[in-house]
Amino acid sequence: MKDMNDLKPVKGIEKWAHDQFSRVIIFYKRHGVYATCHCSECGGYYQIRTRTTGDPFEDDLANIEKPIRDEETKCRLCKRDAIFKPAGCFKGEWRDCNIVTGQKIDDNRFVFRVFYATQKIYKDCRTAYSCNEYKRIFTESRKKPVRYYNQCGHWMKTSIGDNYRYLVHPSTFKEIKKTGMYKYVPYCKEVAEQYYGESWVMDYYIAAARYPDMEMIVKTGMIYLASALVAKNPVNFNPRGREIHNRLRIQKERVPYLVKEQGNNMLMRLFQFEKKADRHWTDEELEIVKELFKHIYTDIFTELIRYINPVRMKNYMSKCGIWYDEERMSYGQANKIRREYFDYLKMRADAGYDLTNDIIMYPNDIVRRHAEMVIESEKKELDKRMKNVINRFPWISRDYRKLSEKYSAAAAGYIIRPAKDAAEIVMEGRLLHHCVGASDTYMKRHNKGESFILFLRKASEPDIPFITVEIEGESIIQWYGAYDKKPEESFFDAWLKTYTGELVKRKEEKKDKKAAKTA
Repeated sequence: MKDMNDLKPVKGIEKWAHDQFSRVIIFYKRHGVYATCHCSECGGYYQIRTRTTGDPFEDDLANIEKPIRDEETKCRLCKRDAIFKPAGCFKGEWRDCNIVTGQKIDDNRFVFRVFYATQKIYKDCRTAYSCNEYKRIFTESRKKPVRYYNQCGHWMKTSIGDNYRYLVHPSTFKEIKKTGMYKYVPYCKEVAEQYYGESWVMDYYIAAARYPDMEMIVKTGMIYLASALVAKNPVNFNPRGREIHNRLRIQKERVPYLVKEQGNNMLMRLFQFEKKADRHWTDEELEIVKELFKHIYTDIFTELIRYINPVRMKNYMSKCGIWYDEERMSYGQANKIRREYFDYLKMRADAGYDLTNDIIMYPNDIVRRHAEMVIESEKKELDKRMKNVINRFPWISRDYRKLSEKYSAAAAGYIIRPAKDAAEIVMEGRLLHHCVGASDTYMKRHNKGESFILFLRKASEPDIPFITVEIEGESIIQWYGAYDKKPEESFFDAWLKTYTGELVKRKEEKKDKKAAKTA
């Protein structure tokens, strides 16, 4: 806290803050052929004539001006550019900005001082300006910044930052050049363009103090890496590394490649994974891994990188029709299977399976194997959940036979039937990744007979979940496939429309038979 009291005042900060507000208003009030004007900046009053009389001896043409709301003008007293506003309609204006300036403490310490400036405009008053310091950020070489906030005149330490836009006082750059830890850090316009004008300056030099590598990173042209440091994104530096490849935790031969790509963050993370897994990818393998990394969650990728043979995986995925130049299926279908495939591999790895085994790594039926692994990995939790819902919703299983007679049907290679019990609804939701089994809402409705859950499946694969349907009477409420998507929506809309039509016919036939028996 000693440095708090030793800081010198910033010369001319109030005047500079004042100059940032260009808003000047001339308030006018008409009376006859004249208008009384009041300048919000200088506070002076003067009178102008709003129209001519036609007599050249009486008219002072220099004093004639017709005030129109929001039209540009100039104050007759202080000569400032302004706009007209009618005095009777104006209730006041308030503007503000944040101003940052920097001061050198010594060669390895620097402080950024942040001021809050305001402009308040009211009619019949002179514009009020204020400029108060409310934050100080102390930076020190190789250390995190220390922040203080001004709370009622007392400087309190805090860890909270902010994302305000700042105006940078010109003296800041002069002070930065005097400071040893910033002396050789270049002013990088490319990094600035990714932020809000000069607002980035404070964050840039905070990062430069904490990471002395900033000088080397910017000078070698790795601007994306520099931007990551400024944006406080994790970079995973090795603080004990003396050479650049050791600092970045990548192999030495990868440094020129990374420089060529301007420090691409995704590429650097891939190189870090490569070194950690003790792999050496060829150019072809690297291109495949880059494509894979775009579509795999990071935690799954880090787990699988030890086992992946990039070329073989590409060939396998191309054979399955789920590589990224899909021709055999739509992007949505391929993306769904891709996610299931990588999820399947992650579950295999977590369960301790040997991923060097080709049968495990490259299964023939991804969808089926994924469903089996979901059941295996969540077996204990599922068993507990299913026992619970079977006890809580017993009428689902008791009503199955009656509902099956009413709702079961088959057509065009598909079958539809009601859920056998609550456990089957839970499993349906888990395997299709939607909410039907996650919450109790649908099971409560089914148990009470308010609406029912039906399973629409391929006749060739009656045990594999495909589409879940909610029905009330003979009306479909909603239907969804995996991940709340609707596969072949137009086809299944038509299929379900035909199906509900058949349900209505069955109901009418049943009524007719009952009426005939009664008669």
